[in-house]
Amino acid sequence: MKKITVKDIYSGKPDAKDEINFEGLSGFIKTFIVPQNSDLESLITGNHCFISGYKGTGKTALLFYLDNLIRERDNSACSSFVFFKEEFAELKKEEFDKFSKRGLSSITIDKDTLLNNSEFEYIWRWLFFKRIVADNEEFNGGLFEDNEHWSKFIKIVSKIKGPMNIKKSVIPNRVRLGIPFTDPTGSSVGPEMEVDLSKGSVENNYSIFVKLIDDAEDALSKVTKTDIPYHIFVDELEAYYGDQDVFKRDLYLIRDLIFTIKRFNSIFSSSSMSNIKIICSIRSEIVNAISRFIVTKELNKVTSGFEVPLRWNYNNTNSFSHPIMQILLRRIAISESEDDETYRSDKEIIAQWFPETIHEIEPSNYVLNNSWHKPRDIVRFIVSAQNSINSDSTSFSQAVFESSHKQYSIDSLNEIREEMRALYTSEQIEDIINVFTGFKSIFSVEQLRTRISKFFGDSIMDTNFNAVINDLYRLGFIGNCFPASQMYRWQHKGDDRLIISDEWRIMIHQALQSALSVGKRHDYRMKRFEKPQIGDVVSFKVKEIRRSFVNGCIHFYGGKYPAYIHISQIVDAYIRDINDFVTEGEELRTVITQYDKGRFECSLRKMQESGERN
Repeated sequence: MKKITVKDIYSGKPDAKDEINFEGLSGFIKTFIVPQNSDLESLITGNHCFISGYKGTGKTALLFYLDNLIRERDNSACSSFVFFKEEFAELKKEEFDKFSKRGLSSITIDKDTLLNNSEFEYIWRWLFFKRIVADNEEFNGGLFEDNEHWSKFIKIVSKIKGPMNIKKSVIPNRVRLGIPFTDPTGSSVGPEMEVDLSKGSVENNYSIFVKLIDDAEDALSKVTKTDIPYHIFVDELEAYYGDQDVFKRDLYLIRDLIFTIKRFNSIFSSSSMSNIKIICSIRSEIVNAISRFIVTKELNKVTSGFEVPLRWNYNNTNSFSHPIMQILLRRIAISESEDDETYRSDKEIIAQWFPETIHEIEPSNYVLNNSWHKPRDIVRFIVSAQNSINSDSTSFSQAVFESSHKQYSIDSLNEIREEMRALYTSEQIEDIINVFTGFKSIFSVEQLRTRISKFFGDSIMDTNFNAVINDLYRLGFIGNCFPASQMYRWQHKGDDRLIISDEWRIMIHQALQSALSVGKRHDYRMKRFEKPQIGDVVSFKVKEIRRSFVNGCIHFYGGKYPAYIHISQIVDAYIRDINDFVTEGEELRTVITQYDKGRFECSLRKMQESGERN
């Protein structure tokens, strides 16, 4: 084994496409972890065709992994990657590990294209027809049998001309139909006519375009596929909240692209073309934006039952056996290996590379608590450590974590910003982030509302409070905390929605706190100037015991407040003598349940249930 330092570890790139392009396929494949419960066979040969998940969960990585898996099974396989709305330079095939049969293309849209149109399925069908024809030509005609049905399909598709090539497809505002056309007076106007795809009037001949697409689809359903597997992978379906017309247009485009992919796969599965598949990644926040801003056309019915969601929430949440931690261990292992075959065991790697605790927390627990259980978190963690002043360390010591934590937090916040762009403008995003910057790491809903009302009136947080905090919970910016039982709820751990109540607190994700200048020390200093809140865990000193009440006071960060405990809040059983449970002068660990007539009512029963009574 080679002796390496933190800066020598294979980090990869935040985006799988960049990682393969710049660092090669080998390292990517060796460090790839298949998410548990992800049925890859259902994507390759079954009827599943969508990979869904939040940003950073590994959707693009899974597409490339599937492509590699297909090629390992049949090295004659053909695949084509289509990146939605992306401009990129000509990619050298040798940089993709000399894959000779992978097509790479992008789909771009002119900003003035079809702003007023919300039906794009026919346009997508046309582009896929062109994609299929182009891939077959690039594959020397090996994907389909050259018979009368294929000839008919080619002939129909060739009648529709547009700015299309192998590397880049452009969704145009107008296309030309390569067929003779005669105007109403009987005069010939040439072999081609222009079609306005915005469907503004009958005269624009959009109906002829539609008829040709329907005819091409009918012809495609009758062609004969060869034995060569053929897959089209569609990725990077993005839309950014900003210009409302362009934003909604992009959402319509993505919505109808999803419908079109489902339609094509249905055609392939019901014909003699079962070895053709279109597989598409879908970002969860884009689907949420479609549901919020445009007519969905029952999109959920299209994806439901046909998607493989990427989730990384597992029962072994705080262990090195968690798949996210396995990604880190595997990257260390391949970096140490001298022959690319012999790797040290996880136990050996853990013993050398991690201390027993980090800030008194078990190291895998610490890493996972500072993540969203996404593969990209590990890449960001390694890169931050490699850019720290302790990058020459031969282990992930506490010093490495401390020196890299700030940059990791800033990069994590930027990732959340990117995710928010599907829902909010840049100005709204900054307003939202400013609300939490310098505030507290844990706070009540009332405290948050008070801060917004005082400093951020008329902001998006003020006018759409519930919607924004629910979005932030879904994106992992905030979670729930129940102080009485030290219970936490996070979207990435499978807790679907934010609880808004007096007892539950809101907590900023631990990984974001440094970038937002909040934390436990800051919370402590601020609490000295605040009154207790319902749900706070406090020390209660017994002063007087009555038949049904215990009177006393609570201590809260240097302040003293009158309080009481009702007999019903001590235990869930009949109490004959309250003195059997409490003693004058005793200090009890309690939780505040309400504020009543100038006194705080506390509960001992809840603390006993959670085993936290002193």
